[in-house]
Amino acid sequence: MASFVTQNAAVGFVEQYRKTHALIGFAASQVAWDQAEADACVSAFFKPRAAQSGKGFLMPASESLGRYGDLADSEATQPEKDIVLLGVRACELRAREYLDRVFQQDDFQDPFYDRRRRSLMIVSCDCVDCADSCFCPLVGGRPFATEGFDLNFSPVDGGFVVEIRSDRGRALLDECGPNQLKEATAEQLAQRDRQRQQMVERLKRQNDDLEFDAADDATTPLPKDNDGDWQHFAADCVECGACTNICPTCHCFYLYDQVLGADRFERVRTWDSCLLSSYDRMAGGVHMKLTPRPQLLGRLANRVLHKFTYSPQQYEMLGCVGCGRCVDACLGKIDIRQVVQELSR
Repeated sequence: MASFVTQNAAVGFVEQYRKTHALIGFAASQVAWDQAEADACVSAFFKPRAAQSGKGFLMPASESLGRYGDLADSEATQPEKDIVLLGVRACELRAREYLDRVFQQDDFQDPFYDRRRRSLMIVSCDCVDCADSCFCPLVGGRPFATEGFDLNFSPVDGGFVVEIRSDRGRALLDECGPNQLKEATAEQLAQRDRQRQQMVERLKRQNDDLEFDAADDATTPLPKDNDGDWQHFAADCVECGACTNICPTCHCFYLYDQVLGADRFERVRTWDSCLLSSYDRMAGGVHMKLTPRPQLLGRLANRVLHKFTYSPQQYEMLGCVGCGRCVDACLGKIDIRQVVQELSR
């Protein structure tokens, strides 16, 4: 059953959440996730997706994996409160599902990821606006979520239709008082469904010059990573790594040990980028191949192939969710939509 809350009541919910949870949302006036004011967080429900991915809440850009040696402390820092992430979009939820398969599948369980995953509560919302770079329908996505959240807010006249998908979501609403909730009317549900379809059609129109369709259960026909056709796009790449850092599914990391003091050390994990010349660099001397992909052409190809070919093979899911952030962030103005369209012909 779906419920309805007014916009003022939704702001009150956010204020209430702050008392018991570390609440983080995307404010309409900001480009990053932050502990913004309640009304700013709710106002952001009407804006396009955040410029910055929420990946860092599951996989921080830098984190300690433990200390060893004298006075070793191997326990990771625990969050004081569960985190409520407010205003998450459907593409972010698809990205989280992808990361779950990477870090929680079969024998490869990452305890640090798992701990953050379990402490994170998701309040998602429908997209009622989008960026020019958004293209989720081309990769099998939609601008609204039907699963993967604790609560979902769909803007309608006068407030929001609220859907509950977990016991934690129900408890979150109960903290704010059930008297604020009313059963959504048939008219409100119909408006929600109309808006969802309108956003799907809008996204298709703004991408109607693109003719490729990618799917989780099929690999996209792209050239091999040593094919010269990749050079057309590699020539514009400046190896800044912005696309991999801002991508919600890129997950490559680098491990290193640092000295904290006499006989005390710390192992740190940081984000890495497959586009950098130092990526996967190996020890060796003269006449040895220090990196498996010495050419930028091969590194750019590997990133795109991983999204559209390797990921469906390995995880049965595309590694691209169509958020378009890499398009916005690229200093060389490389559009991954154009790359896939031109090279998959």
